[in-house]
Amino acid sequence: MLKTARHDALLHLLQARGPVAVTEVSERLGISPATVRRDIVELEDKGLVERTWGGVRLLGEIDDPFQESLARRGSSKQRIGEAAAELIPDGATVIIDVGTTAFYVALAMEAQGVTVLTPSLPTFEHLRTTKKANLVVLGGQWFEQYQCFGGVQVVDALARQQADLAFIGCSGVAENGRLRDTSQTQSLVKRAIRDAATTTYLVADAAKFPGKGGSSPFDIGELDGIITDANPLAQSLTELCVTHNTEIRTV
Repeated sequence: MLKTARHDALLHLLQARGPVAVTEVSERLGISPATVRRDIVELEDKGLVERTWGGVRLLGEIDDPFQESLARRGSSKQRIGEAAAELIPDGATVIIDVGTTAFYVALAMEAQGVTVLTPSLPTFEHLRTTKKANLVVLGGQWFEQYQCFGGVQVVDALARQQADLAFIGCSGVAENGRLRDTSQTQSLVKRAIRDAATTTYLVADAAKFPGKGGSSPFDIGELDGIITDANPLAQSLTELCVTHNTEIRTV
């Protein structure tokens, strides 16, 4: 099992069961106790977990399950999704990331003849039902909590794609401009999404500034734009966006 996959599996186990012993992690993931201890140290260095006597527990860094976060700040996410959907021209090829804010982009789509690539099952199911897009599912390892596919399979698939637009979410944006995510696997996917699109927008509500997460896919300056209800952004972020010609759309 790759290190990124082990780390995500350990975090998901902790989210589901709470504090666990090293021996239980070893048995459930099929890896040696020594490997578990090394992974715990690395995750602790990132501020995601804390070692306990003979085990490990979360430090509250994991994103909430999809259904729990869907309605939270729903009106803000809806405005962001509508503003993003307005940028999609007829006939475009679009990548829609996982997460609830990106899902609101799919909900608001009205453009005709659009092709959507997505690793998000809720986005796929919505667009499949409404028949508003030609669909390409980016399959890979299944993550129940986030209702999505991820891992190297998704990254490899994106390396063979080219889209006009992409909309990505995040777990947070630090004041130094680093995007934040609680999942190393999803950070890799976000980087692959950005690389596969001509233009990439971040969709993030005000709660994501600064948000949380010890993994970072890239800097805000590597995006073409941000769509958010955060008003105003921190001055340091605004200055970074101006310096790197990153558009800010406030809804």
